[in-house]
Amino acid sequence: MDIGDVKENLEFRKVQITGKSSYIVSLPKSWIMNNKIKKGDTLTIIEEEEGELRIAKVLETKKREKPIPKIVMDGLSDSELITTVLGNYAMGVDGLEIVSEKDMDIAKKKVALEAIRSLVGFEVISESPNSIKVKNLLEPSDFNLDEVINRLALISTSMLKNATSAIVDLNPEKVKEIEAQDDEVDRLYLLTQRLLAVGLRDRVTARKIGLDSNGAAMGWSTIIRSIERVADASTEIAQQVEILVKFKIPSEVLNLHSKFNKEIASLTNDVLMAGSQKDPKAALEALRKLEKLSKLREDIRRTEMEKLTEPKVLLSLETVNNALREVIDNTRDILKVLINSEYWQNYKK
Repeated sequence: MDIGDVKENLEFRKVQITGKSSYIVSLPKSWIMNNKIKKGDTLTIIEEEEGELRIAKVLETKKREKPIPKIVMDGLSDSELITTVLGNYAMGVDGLEIVSEKDMDIAKKKVALEAIRSLVGFEVISESPNSIKVKNLLEPSDFNLDEVINRLALISTSMLKNATSAIVDLNPEKVKEIEAQDDEVDRLYLLTQRLLAVGLRDRVTARKIGLDSNGAAMGWSTIIRSIERVADASTEIAQQVEILVKFKIPSEVLNLHSKFNKEIASLTNDVLMAGSQKDPKAALEALRKLEKLSKLREDIRRTEMEKLTEPKVLLSLETVNNALREVIDNTRDILKVLINSEYWQNYKK
């Protein structure tokens, strides 16, 4: 705190030592009286940004529960209902009540329940003909942010490797596996959003989950959003296999896709290593590899245009190519965060 910014109510207290290792500072009598603090009361001390301390009395009265959001499903489309439920979860609410002014439409109730079941920690605690009550059963401190994001990255990376491999093998069986993995990515993505939201509001919780600064939160927010988009692009690539398997693809095209698959496998390992080790230099080296991969993508597209004439195949491969560009762009965004020195200075391991 810059004391020059404080205009009034400024007091100075000297630090004293009692015993061999205890440091004490006396508290202002006016504050003690105003807050009705007596001998034996417990105070909470919270370290804020830049080393400041916040001292408060621990209230002995029963903690008042926050009112839970109420979602009126009447008039909402299925997508709007899902978005509202997921949005509240990501913002860190500890419960929801979904209601209808009449008996719930069975189909729409099913949509709501499926959305709830996709959320880590959320459980239905009661149902009635016109109401669904949901409660969060897990504390944010049950999770470590690094571990959750690492899991998210590993699944997304696996999806990408399988998707680019499926284009070479033209194996439709891989598509089902990738789509199942995409559901898990969505669950973890929402969980990480929720953890970041709660951590930004509560410094105690932030430390428990491994979030030590707002700067780190901003970096992680960019990273998890990019990881989720890489997973979506991987799903889009895999879905084109069902079309391409019906056609004869020239070996020149397949060989280039095979080369891309090997290069992306090597690159994603480097990105994961740079992230886990908090190594900006490794991230910079991965960024250089990424630019080479971007040129390879352009070579693939040019070769496809030269070797193929079937419109349906060209359209499908163009969809693949656009998805590969999404992968490259979002991987670049991740690496930009990892090489940002200001971000790593704010991140305290």
